[in-house]
Amino acid sequence: MTNNEIAITVVSKVTGVAKSTILSSTREYRAVESRMLIVLLLSRDGASDGTISWVLNRKRVTILKARHNALSSLEYSKAFRDKYHRISHLYEQQKSLRVS
Repeated sequence: MTNNEIAITVVSKVTGVAKSTILSSTREYRAVESRMLIVLLLSRDGASDGTISWVLNRKRVTILKARHNALSSLEYSKAFRDKYHRISHLYEQQKSLRVS
């Protein structure tokens, strides 16, 4: 399982949004928030905007805007920040299990 797949799986598990919904074109806030969490997680792990756009089937500029919005949400929303910290912790756990 790649880092991209781990990120999508972990975000889906924590947010309760199905992977198919995350990857769909829906603009429902839960799906948008899930995509923002994935963008933030992968970008902080070193993935480029181009790679993330390929994973989420979005344009690169969309990823740039999502990362900007995620950083703002991280700063101003306690609920978003808590979700991100849970996701980040699970993501690191899953990566370490894969490498072992």
